[in-house]
Amino acid sequence: MFVFVITAMSNGVNLTDGLDGLATGASTLVLGAYALIGYWQYRHWCADETYARANDYCYQVRDPLEIAMIAAAAAGACLGFLWWNTSPARIFMGDVGSLGLGALIGGLAVATRTTLLSIMIGGLFFIITTTWVIQIVSFRTTGRRVFRMVPLHHHFELAGWSEVNIVVRFWTVAGVCVAVGLGLFYSDFLAAVGRP
Repeated sequence: MFVFVITAMSNGVNLTDGLDGLATGASTLVLGAYALIGYWQYRHWCADETYARANDYCYQVRDPLEIAMIAAAAAGACLGFLWWNTSPARIFMGDVGSLGLGALIGGLAVATRTTLLSIMIGGLFFIITTTWVIQIVSFRTTGRRVFRMVPLHHHFELAGWSEVNIVVRFWTVAGVCVAVGLGLFYSDFLAAVGRP
């Protein structure tokens, strides 16, 4: 399971990296979400005697504060990189950076025990990977393409959208996915505690 999550998230971020600032901005949002999740788990950690009572809901994760610090540091590094990576980019991420960011996000998902939730939190990566798979399956089975070009952001480029327009709209989609993912994470906690 660990290898699958790391591989899938690495490839998802790698496929998203194609326009100036797209993968960097989306990764910043996702890493920020994992910083919040890690901190929340630290505040409700089973190793903390305050929350370890039998009637309290706590998280069985290892070193959640360190997870939060790693995610926050990576999000900050991405923000610094984004300053030079936005259109027109002066520095490019490339495969090494995008695969590494994806592996980090996948590792954070495994470490925080939110592997299924990572599909929602990294929803933009999931959407772009899914459209790529749809295009390949469609072309190999029917000989027709569903999209003009994959990954999905290139489809919109061929439709006449500007690069900056695509990047900002995809960041919006990534932000909505992160917000919904954090809402699901928090609602799971409330349901476990038994509060409305």
